[in-house]
Amino acid sequence: MRYFILLDFGSTFTKLSVADRQAGDIIHTARFPSTVRTDATLCLEQCFESAREAIGSDAFEESCKLASSSAAGGLRMVVIGLSHTLSTSAGRNAAFGAGAKILGTFVGKLSDEDMARLEQLNVEIILFCGGYEDGSTEAVLHNATVLAASNIAAPVIYAGNSRMAQTVRSLFLTSKKTCFIVHNIIPRVGALETKPSERIIRDVFMKSIVNMKGLSGVQSRLEGPLMPTPAAVLEAGELLSLGTSAEEGVGPLMIVDIGGATTDVHSYVEQTGYQGARLMGSPEPYARRTVEGDMGMRESSICLMEELGWEKTAGDLGIPPESLRQLIHKRVDNTNYVPDCPLEQKVDHLIAAGAVHVSARRHSGRIKYVHSSNVTSLQYGKNVSPIRTVIGTGGPLVNSTDPGAILRRACSNPRDADVLLPESAEFYLDARYVFYAAGILRQHDADLAMRIMKNSLSRL
Repeated sequence: MRYFILLDFGSTFTKLSVADRQAGDIIHTARFPSTVRTDATLCLEQCFESAREAIGSDAFEESCKLASSSAAGGLRMVVIGLSHTLSTSAGRNAAFGAGAKILGTFVGKLSDEDMARLEQLNVEIILFCGGYEDGSTEAVLHNATVLAASNIAAPVIYAGNSRMAQTVRSLFLTSKKTCFIVHNIIPRVGALETKPSERIIRDVFMKSIVNMKGLSGVQSRLEGPLMPTPAAVLEAGELLSLGTSAEEGVGPLMIVDIGGATTDVHSYVEQTGYQGARLMGSPEPYARRTVEGDMGMRESSICLMEELGWEKTAGDLGIPPESLRQLIHKRVDNTNYVPDCPLEQKVDHLIAAGAVHVSARRHSGRIKYVHSSNVTSLQYGKNVSPIRTVIGTGGPLVNSTDPGAILRRACSNPRDADVLLPESAEFYLDARYVFYAAGILRQHDADLAMRIMKNSLSRL
């Protein structure tokens, strides 16, 4: 087999990439307006016909067909844990690692107010975790009881203290609700086991969610499972960082993906203590993804401006704050807006740079200095300061006249003394948007996936 047909079903466009083992690269791309809200197979046929024209019918029939999807809002989840710094943090890492969009996070015993809010969310999967092995069970039992008695129909994945596993399962089964039991995310102090949770999240996505997104007719025509697109990008970045036996990786790296509604940050680096700092909270995975839902260029640009400051940004642009508000509201009202003059381009540049600045700092760990006889500093979160490679992807960066200046905001400056950001880096652009393709290709031909990514990167 020579070719891979690689698809990504998005809410706006469905994208096609044809990878050729012989050429060691992607030889054909196309995109079509998505039909996932009506019949995803219509767009599938358009992509398949485009691929047939590119490589011929015989080669197409023999090719391996794989896909990812971020359609209809992606994988919408809620995380419920017992503490901010341990089970809840680990649960969020697992959900993000599986490609989820987290709609809410709940900590400790669920209150009536928590349940009222939870029942209003259009959640598709609940990740319920908390408690070391052989630890306290009171809060776990309380949360399981109120969840089982609620009107929420979403499947629940329990990844907490295994002593409570059968009790939790029985409560949900009695209420005729779906519950999956997986390994405890934090079985003991300093241990982190997110992979089992990530696998079951993706499995539930496949079995329970795909039909809701108009993709049931697509899955039967693929050779592999339909992956959430963010999970595919996370897989691709890990491969690029670590490499294969034949293709050397680039080492620790960060990927920044700016979109209309969110900014995603991925980091790939071993967790280490910064200059001897004591590590606090949940262990951090090598591959970590965070999503900032208020850091988008269009739908959430008002929230982004609230963070950056209207007057400061207006001053940087040399315009009155009211004029800036009009320009931002134009983006919210028309999410497909493309800047059509120098001022509008400058607005997009400044808000993109602001999205990177804020999102990278939220993603990174922090140092708190203390006065103690045996420790002088505490580290909360992931130390990404060893990273020396930053890659940008997404339309706002690809279409920018100066993407390097935007990506440089992911690095530290003198005011970031307590934030563990990269100190300096080399910057690259995923100009062809191939990371989703490399991610779904990884399990089938990792060497080809590596070559595709390396060929796509342009140094800034």
